[in-house]
Amino acid sequence: MTGSAVGGKIPVAIVGNLNLDVRTSPIPSSVVLTGDGETSVTGIDESVGGGAANTAAAAALMGGEAHLCCAVGADELGTRLCRHLAGLGVRVHPAVKPVATGRSIALTWESHHRHFVSSLPNTRLLVEADIDLEALIRAGCRHLYRADVWFGDLMLAEGNTSLFRRARQAGMETSLDINWDPLWTTGGDHDRVGHRISLLKSALPSVSFVHGNERELALFTGAQSIQHSARLLREWGAGAVIVHRGAMGCAAATPAGWFEVPAVPVTRIVSEAGTGDVFTAAFLLNPHLPMEARLRECAAAAARHLQGSPRYTPALDSGGE
Repeated sequence: MTGSAVGGKIPVAIVGNLNLDVRTSPIPSSVVLTGDGETSVTGIDESVGGGAANTAAAAALMGGEAHLCCAVGADELGTRLCRHLAGLGVRVHPAVKPVATGRSIALTWESHHRHFVSSLPNTRLLVEADIDLEALIRAGCRHLYRADVWFGDLMLAEGNTSLFRRARQAGMETSLDINWDPLWTTGGDHDRVGHRISLLKSALPSVSFVHGNERELALFTGAQSIQHSARLLREWGAGAVIVHRGAMGCAAATPAGWFEVPAVPVTRIVSEAGTGDVFTAAFLLNPHLPMEARLRECAAAAARHLQGSPRYTPALDSGGE
């Protein structure tokens, strides 16, 4: 089944987090940040957060028809976030849970490293039954993208594997983002980390595209090089691997071979948070292109976002400017 457009737009289904992000402008790297005191920054703003929500917003602002399946709390914040996304053109399908809607503090350093401090009780309660796959198919969605997999404990147990399998049986392409598991930050319980990885590995035979940056894919596979990581992921069943490489550009391992595309140069960095999500949105909206051209479109979208023209993950209630 090939991709189709409804009303001139390409419909895509996106499953994952919706939360509030509190984002800082770049913070000077300093050991004083771990002690008492206060650090001034140029700006702090609020935005919709979550890899899935960011990707949906970017896809809608690029002209796509983005369907976001997520869980929200039964509170004003959940309503506000859904309303904001709808204003950007996202079609939100929220499952309301009896908890608070999640929040995340996104710290960005001048070194371009980032750290997130998050509490996402709503996403932990997301289950497969919250995602109406048949309705998404009727809406014209021919690609299902699963983001934020480590935050939905109930989905991780078996929901992801079942959802991907059903989507593939219906003729959809599928994408899985192997993003950062919070347990990796602390070293965590090695047995628990291994178990969580094995649960996600079981979904790979029904995944068309695995997405991730080099470090994430290395931690997931245990491989020493990105080529080895990609080879293992494909041996475990994934159809192709899309590698986000930051300033080095991007790459893809497919049945047709290995493709590399350099990053598009930027003259300034205005909006760094969410760049990977913008890249993925462009990937979802360009299924008709050959892989190398598709990657170039992704790199160009990421560069536009970095330079803030446009900002594909705009501040809350600011519109698309």
